[in-house]
Amino acid sequence: MSYWKKSLLPGLVGGLVMMASATPAGAAGDGPVNTPLSAFTDGSLGKYLWTVPGVIKKQGFVTDVTCTNLDAPGTVADIGVEIFDETGTRLNDVSVAPAPGGCNGAMLGVPAGHTVTISNGATVQFHEDCIIAIAGGTSGSARILSTSSKISCNALIADSKNVVLTTGGTPTGVSPSVTGLKLIRKSKQQGD
Repeated sequence: MSYWKKSLLPGLVGGLVMMASATPAGAAGDGPVNTPLSAFTDGSLGKYLWTVPGVIKKQGFVTDVTCTNLDAPGTVADIGVEIFDETGTRLNDVSVAPAPGGCNGAMLGVPAGHTVTISNGATVQFHEDCIIAIAGGTSGSARILSTSSKISCNALIADSKNVVLTTGGTPTGVSPSVTGLKLIRKSKQQGD
């Protein structure tokens, strides 16, 4: 029996190590529920509040997430959105400092009563406070994090390039294509 342990075990371990090193690192992620939370860049740890399935940045469509801090007056909240692609790989991280003029998906110190919009792309018809720089051609999900559990959010897919014009050519402010997305409490959908 000791012969088998001595000769087979090193070969088996070596084979597993070789297999593991041949697997591409980060080929797929753990998704929004199972990816560990990181602190915001100010050191505050947020709570995972909402999951947004159906996030897209593809063929001119982008996803906007709008959140309002409903906490008591004088209270501020960090609010963040982390996007995951179709393989569950996180595409942005609220703990990583953004490049100058960029956004990592987090809005820090949002005062009570204020609303912020975090998006994965700019639109013609809406105002985005934070545009996360991720590649186009992705679809997947997002998670919404905050240091306060008293935030209310909405998510939508918008046509990023077009605007509805009047017959005189003036923008109407109406979006040509907007679709609301369902928000579910972390991992429990309504009715579950």
